[in-house]
Amino acid sequence: MNRCCFPRLILLFAFISLSLSLMAQSDIRVGVVEFEEKNDIGLQNAGVIIAEWVVTEFQQLGAYQVEERLFLEEVLEEQNLMLSGVIDEEQAPEIGKLYGVDAILTGSVMKVGDEISVTGRIINVSTGSVMKTASVTTMSLGELETEVTVLANALSDISRDEWEIREDLEKRESTRLEIGGGISYAWDNLDYSSINLNVVIRMNSKRFLIWIDGAPVGSIKGIEFGAMVNVIPFLGVGASWGMVFDDALDYASSHYLTFGVVGRPRYNMELGIMLGFATGGTIWTDNINGGEINGIDPYFAFPGNYQVWFGWRVLDNLLVQAKFVGTSLGNPENQLPPSYQYPSSDYEFLTSRFSIMAIYTYAISR
Repeated sequence: MNRCCFPRLILLFAFISLSLSLMAQSDIRVGVVEFEEKNDIGLQNAGVIIAEWVVTEFQQLGAYQVEERLFLEEVLEEQNLMLSGVIDEEQAPEIGKLYGVDAILTGSVMKVGDEISVTGRIINVSTGSVMKTASVTTMSLGELETEVTVLANALSDISRDEWEIREDLEKRESTRLEIGGGISYAWDNLDYSSINLNVVIRMNSKRFLIWIDGAPVGSIKGIEFGAMVNVIPFLGVGASWGMVFDDALDYASSHYLTFGVVGRPRYNMELGIMLGFATGGTIWTDNINGGEINGIDPYFAFPGNYQVWFGWRVLDNLLVQAKFVGTSLGNPENQLPPSYQYPSSDYEFLTSRFSIMAIYTYAISR
């Protein structure tokens, strides 16, 4: 579910009032009862497991004082009380007196077709009234724990959007070493092209992103060094410097410098846009005295170079990145000898590279 950054920034400020709300209700003592399994959902002891998940999340949130689960079956049977999630408003006060809690969390889980639904409610043991209720659904058993976590947050007055922001920010806390590779297709404006091997090494954290990216193998090779610093949690500014070596004719190299922004509205998504100019290069020229390499002066036409990339974290440790880089040597017509074999009128050397890479990421600190 992709959303723009602005609403999420607004939600960040909601955490101030949310924290006050959690502090106010943290004195409430809550007992969690095994959830009722209305039918088989494909998970053995689903009611017990779901209750454990809720208890774990409640304890991490600190929203309530969580008592031990009410799984003392013999005591409950002696009191003619029910063990599973169908505790009603009349039974809740008796359990509250028995265990010294202010509220009871009860719930149920069921499967209809391919959809698994979980419902939870918190009952005030003094009045027997329902204080809070929430429900979640999922089509995958593998996503059940995540949805139960969302349920526990909803019962703590934390919306799904607020929970997603918190989870997103927590994931950004880790510093990751990222190493990957892929293939790229490169071409120039003289109709030469090549398929290259691409590699990338990145250091990624919530405050910065540093990378070395390039195509070391192929007829049109390149390397780039870049860095970005986050100015806010979801947006950073950065710069990169790179070189392109066009060996298709053994005749040119170019250097470029770009500046831009890298947006990371979600932990699993990033978008970079950078523009810049040529800082110089070399060109191989053929003349009557034989070939020679001539240096080309910097060319500050802006934007003479540009790059755009999009990254998507398909798994927690796997990022897929698509990147386009366009570079220019500038207009060297005044620096070419008259006998240069290619037309020098308004000459501009251009190269482009499109790459797709799979990047493995490893958290080295949290």
